[in-house]
Order: sequence, then structure tokens, then C-alpha cells
Amino acid sequence: MERQKSIMERQKSMESGLLRKSLSIRERKHPNEDGYLETGLSSKRHKEVKKHHNEDGECCVTTSVCLITFIVVTGSFCVGCGTGYSSVAQHGIVSDLSLSVAEYSMFGSIMTLGGLIGAVFSGKISDVLGRKRTMFLCEAFCATGWLCIALAKDALWLDCGRFLLGIGVGIFSYVIPVYIAEIAPKHVRGSFVFANQLMQNFGLSLFFIIGNFISWRFLSIVGMVPCVLHVVCLFFIPESPRWLAKFGRDKECRASLQQLRGHDVDISQEANSIKDTMDFSQQSGETGFVELFQRRYVFPLIIGVGLMLLQQLSGSAGVIYYASSLYERGGFPSAIGTSVMATIMVPKAMIGTIIVDKMGRRTLLMASCAGMGLFALLLSVSYSLQIFTFLYILLDMSPCVATSF
Repeated sequence: MERQKSIMERQKSMESGLLRKSLSIRERKHPNEDGYLETGLSSKRHKEVKKHHNEDGECCVTTSVCLITFIVVTGSFCVGCGTGYSSVAQHGIVSDLSLSVAEYSMFGSIMTLGGLIGAVFSGKISDVLGRKRTMFLCEAFCATGWLCIALAKDALWLDCGRFLLGIGVGIFSYVIPVYIAEIAPKHVRGSFVFANQLMQNFGLSLFFIIGNFISWRFLSIVGMVPCVLHVVCLFFIPESPRWLAKFGRDKECRASLQQLRGHDVDISQEANSIKDTMDFSQQSGETGFVELFQRRYVFPLIIGVGLMLLQQLSGSAGVIYYASSLYERGGFPSAIGTSVMATIMVPKAMIGTIIVDKMGRRTLLMASCAGMGLFALLLSVSYSLQIFTFLYILLDMSPCVATSF
């Protein structure tokens, strides 16, 4: 009986949401004076409001949304700086602190462990603290981590700093795309979310270039600069409207949405839509972890986990973390190699930002997977040929070595 009652309540809430949506569509097609007085707009003002929407009724991209997105993805820039640090700083850290290969390998990889821990708790932290305060917390971890690395006297301090940096990066990797997706208009959401990856590549490229000219301690101080700037800029952005609506803070939700869409735009329809969505999700209740293993969720679960594994096991992180040593072992100058990588990454990310909404996620994913597989194969073949060449030279010189004895 209780289950039937809950199902009936869900159906009623869905019907009320559809009714409200149909009424808003009717108002948009056949506006009258009274309907717009309720939202605080006159019919004359409505003509001005329509200029801020495209032909499909979608909200146009405002300067406010672009500026706020740029502020938020500064955190992604910090992520890129942390990712590229271990490659360019390897020679200086090993020589100054006399680290072994195993000790430096621990330093390079412990960021992934910190990122794993940060990612596990990122969703809960973001829901409890809010998107904005979660980004403050991330910068606290990142700034502390950079400070530990800059003042490090041994491997322990290096590992602690890198671990804290990884926690901040792990939480950032969740909260930044979520925040951008919640503030961006639907028709450009893919491009705006992809700006996260673009700024990561900017930070990575910057460290790959300047790391060839400055010491590893000063480079870690440079990594703190965007963290401090990000903290200052976060005071001027609004909280996510969807997070505010989720906790029943409707007045703040509307104020945040008005700041994002512009002061001359009627945001009542979008605000009501967000409120209906949040109310329905709360009435549906939270899904338990065990329920994910039902038969109807098998296919989406395999796709989701498979994409995450593909990203982590593709080998791209290993190449980025140890790019300098890979170039040196290949007999190529590491400074030139890392600089070439830096110049390629930014245009690549810019192209992805432009075409992601035109080509679609699936097509872009398939093309990138094919490219990663091909170039990973070429990389492995090149190192294999290098080993075979070394063995051939060694065998060719063996008669001369034998006669010398």
C-alpha cells in the first residue's frame, strides 16, 4: 500500500510539473498583460526580454556566464599545473634532494592516490557545502600542497604536499564540471564544460614551457599564484541555482539565476523548471548503492565505469607525469619535447571545445580513442625498436670484445 501511495504521489507531481510547463509555454505563445504582471514584467518589457533568447527559446549566453565560467575554470588551470609539475621538476628534485628512482616515482604517483580519495568524497562534500564553498576547500588543499613542496627538505614533505595537491585535484575534477553544467544554457553546455579541459591543458602547457627555465622550488611557488587568484575571484561569483533550489532557498536561487542570465531577462520560467526538477528528485528519494546492480542499470553502469577506466588506463597520465624522462630515454632533448607537447595541447583542446556540441560526445570519444590507441602503439614500437637496436649493436661488437680479452 505504501509503495502504491508513493507511486501515485510521483505521478501527481509529474502531472503538476507538466501542467506548469504547458502553462508557461502557452504564456510564451499567447502573452497577456496579466500573465506578465505576475512575473514583474509588462508586455512592453516582454519585447525587450525576447531579445535575450534565441529562436528556440533558449537563454542566450551572457557576458556574466562567460566571466563566471572563466573564474571557475581557473581551478582547472591549477589542476593542469599540478599534473605537469612532476615531469619538468624531476631532474632538479632528484639532484637537489638525492632521491632514488623509487622515491621520485612515489612522489609522481601519490597525486593519483590523493585524487582517488578526493573523488570518493567529492559528491558528498559538494552537496553539503555547496559548489562555491567546495572550491574554496579545494584551493586550501592545493595551496597547502604547493607550500609543502616549495619548503620540502626530504621525500616525506614532497609526498605530503603532492598528496594534498591530489586531494584538491580530485574534488576539483568533480565540482567544476558540475557547477558549469548547472549555470550554462543547455544549447552550449557541452562547450562550456569542455572549457574545463581547455584550462587544464593551458596550465599543463605553461608548466611544460617555464619549467625548463626556472628551478623546481620557484615553480611550485608559481603554482600557488593561480590558487590565490582563484580564491579572491570566487567571492564575486554566485552559488549554483540548482544547489540553492535543492535546499529550498528559492529567493537566493532566483537572485543567482538573475545574475547569470542578466537583469533584463525574465527568469521565472527557468526558475520554476529548476524548482520542479529538484522537488521531483527529492520526492523520488535517494537511490541506494545496492540498487545500482539491478538488471536495468547494468548497461549504463558498464558504460560509465568503462569510460572512467578508459580515461585512467589509457596511459596518457603516465606519459604526462614522466614526459621528460621518456624523451631522454628516447634520445630526444626533453626541453624541446615538452615544449612541442605544450604547443600541441592547447590548440587540441580549443578544437574540442568548438566541435563538441556539433559532432557529439560519442563521435568525439570514438575518434579520440582511436587516436590514443594508434599513438600508444607507435610509442611502444619505437621503444621496442630502440631495445632491438641496442642488442644488435651489442652483438655486432661482441667479436671485438672477445679478441680484446
